[in-house]
Amino acid sequence: MKKISPHVQIYKFPVTAISSITNRITGLGLTGMYIGLGTSCLFHDNFNIMKKYDESNSLVKRGVNYLILFPSVYHTYGGLRHFIWDKYPQYITNQLVRKSSIALIGASILSTMATEKFILNGNIRNLF
Repeated sequence: MKKISPHVQIYKFPVTAISSITNRITGLGLTGMYIGLGTSCLFHDNFNIMKKYDESNSLVKRGVNYLILFPSVYHTYGGLRHFIWDKYPQYITNQLVRKSSIALIGASILSTMATEKFILNGNIRNLF
């Protein structure tokens, strides 16, 4: 059978498409985390979860932190960007959307790394 069109892997996704797809994936991830953690609170002891986290090695802690932090940070920044676009629709041009997508990805990565370092150093316990 002859292929009708080339496979999607030959196309280079623009950064705007990547940021849009990432926004949707982080939204789904956050929904899953909140539903999963909320449901687990009904059936498990939350202090047991924190005890397991505290007893984990730093690599596991770092992975858990990134898994929770990145979707939260990225989706929040993406939401703020949409608030700006709703207020100022003139900012929705191809060039500005591309630049804001790059800024969104970069700021999310940097903020996640800084927050994770803050948490891993034990500073989060001093806030409460």
